[in-house]
Amino acid sequence: MSNIQHFPFKYEYPYPPLKLITEAEVFNSMQFQNVIRIRALWDTGAMLSAVTPEIAKKLNLISINRIKVNGIGSYCIADIVRVSIRLPNLVEIKNARISVLNLVKDVDMLIGMDIIRLGDLSISNGAGKTLFTFAMPPFDDKIDLYEKAIAVNRSNNVI
Repeated sequence: MSNIQHFPFKYEYPYPPLKLITEAEVFNSMQFQNVIRIRALWDTGAMLSAVTPEIAKKLNLISINRIKVNGIGSYCIADIVRVSIRLPNLVEIKNARISVLNLVKDVDMLIGMDIIRLGDLSISNGAGKTLFTFAMPPFDDKIDLYEKAIAVNRSNNVI
């Protein structure tokens, strides 16, 4: 048994949502006094996290590079900035390298796989509701829905 402490959070939706949105906080890695609470969209299809140009301006973020960002059917050139992020589990990702992009309405930040891969993410839908959980660091044992489904099917005599 490992003595590693895990830092989880969970959101329960009373319906199956089309977007997973949580609150988070962002701040300039060099200016810790300016913390902004934001709405973050969790996106497993995004390799790199992003903030809106409005958030980048409020935090006085300075571009350190530019990158070509591919979207569905198009691409753009985006600034790369460094920012610190406090997730709902109160874990801080310090000095994260993220892009500055226009995002969907009512979203200030996109949390991509650069952050999601640091933990375990689970989405469970049942009884018309959704449970979204995330824990950092990831657990050694994996959640295996395939094996769970096979076991349930066997116990129900459908295999």
